[in-house]
Amino acid sequence: MTQCYCAVVMSHYTLPQAQKLADDQGLVLMTTVAMPVFSKQNETRSKGILLGVVGTDVPVKELLKTIPKYKLGIHGYAFAITNNGYILTHPELRPLYEEGKKRRKPNYSSVDLSEVEWEDRDDVLRNAMVNRKTGKFSMEVKKTVEKGKRVLVMTNDYYYTDIKGTPFSLGVALSRGHGKYFFRGNVTIEEGLHDLEHPDVSLADEWSYCNTDLHPEHRQMTQLEAIKLYLTGKEPLLQCDKELIQEVLFDAVVSAPIEAYWTSLALNKSENSDKGVEVAFLGTRTGLSRINLFVGPEQLTNQDFLTAEDKENIFNADHFPLWFRRAAEQIPGSFVYSIPFSPETENKSNKSNVVTASTAIQLLDDRKSPVVAGKRDYFHSVLMQQGLLWTQADAPIPT
Repeated sequence: MTQCYCAVVMSHYTLPQAQKLADDQGLVLMTTVAMPVFSKQNETRSKGILLGVVGTDVPVKELLKTIPKYKLGIHGYAFAITNNGYILTHPELRPLYEEGKKRRKPNYSSVDLSEVEWEDRDDVLRNAMVNRKTGKFSMEVKKTVEKGKRVLVMTNDYYYTDIKGTPFSLGVALSRGHGKYFFRGNVTIEEGLHDLEHPDVSLADEWSYCNTDLHPEHRQMTQLEAIKLYLTGKEPLLQCDKELIQEVLFDAVVSAPIEAYWTSLALNKSENSDKGVEVAFLGTRTGLSRINLFVGPEQLTNQDFLTAEDKENIFNADHFPLWFRRAAEQIPGSFVYSIPFSPETENKSNKSNVVTASTAIQLLDDRKSPVVAGKRDYFHSVLMQQGLLWTQADAPIPT
């Protein structure tokens, strides 16, 4: 029986269709999979003549695209390890130094699971996964966010199993209270497409709403472009996640009225335009975002906020935005306020600080059973909390 050799390596990924990946990121974490090829001719089969070895390199980032992030909850994630306990992929795996040029850390390809999942018992989770078992394990964890500046305390439920035909084991972590219940609604394709067309709508580019890698003509599409073509039937070859797209359409429709609310606020804004709210934003668990600027882009205090340059505050392959995660852990109806900290600017008294305020919109009763709520109820809960936010934003900030 042939065996599969798998290793995690760091190298340039320079295939034509992924050239941009190499250009933008330099070094990319990859897994190399190789298998021996033996002769199958009857007269040589018993001798086990090796004809060669066939293998391929797969960027780990591509593997992450197969994970339905929207089903795992706000803090949920998937991870995989080898039969030696080394991490193949994990949100807390940081193989590169961030300072200056991107450089590999020593032993980046042999980081043990126990180094990122700190168990208060004797490596129960790690040992079970190394031994290729299937089961469940729970423990309290302290999860750092914002590059270690803040800590969230929660209980994680871990589900794990082996991946048949490989030396890997797969694990899924769900934070208790998230990821078990979903609020779903139905809207027509026409309604959804109309509201997706709004210029303030964006989707998580690192999520796979549609598989744009199968055909060369699809590889330059954004996920939003692919969804529109799929729904209109103009690209029948596109393979898309129907369930996720239906939920995206629902989120687009029920959140659309907030645009009129934001517009009315902009029209009634004080003449003193150098103070007050700069940007309003809304995000949903399907990776949909709505962003409205109340000042020109050049007037934003933090011009990287909600852009690809600010990975912590946008939807990406392994986590929800920071403001989304922090708000979800607070008491429903309360606000989370944060001021970005930067060592380079902390001593500059002329540097203006911007306060980010976020709140969760709860559609659950005690976070256990869904309540009956239609689009009207959803939108009114948004307006109520937005109104509270604007009232507080207009109040003077103590100095």
